[in-house]
Amino acid sequence: MVAELLKATDDLVGILIVGGGITGVLRALREVPSERRSGIKLVCRDIGPETRKGLSEGLITAALCHPLEATSALLVQTMIDVMGPQAPFATLQRSIPFEIVTPENI
Repeated sequence: MVAELLKATDDLVGILIVGGGITGVLRALREVPSERRSGIKLVCRDIGPETRKGLSEGLITAALCHPLEATSALLVQTMIDVMGPQAPFATLQRSIPFEIVTPENI
């Protein structure tokens, strides 16, 4: 889809990837001239080997990631909390700040 988008438009300046498919997006960006891709900012979710590679190559501007340990710990604590005596009457909402990973801080 991104390869087609790159062919169809010449004024693309940003891409936000909120699902999977980062491998294909990076492949499409690698196939266009560096002058073209330098004007496109790519932001994605989560960090994995392919994302780290894209960051190190300068193809990804930023990755927005929820830290796995903090997410897991808060999930377990929330499950414990909803089993307590106030559970039927309480609505629990938890927030976990995401980390912003950029080429400069990988």
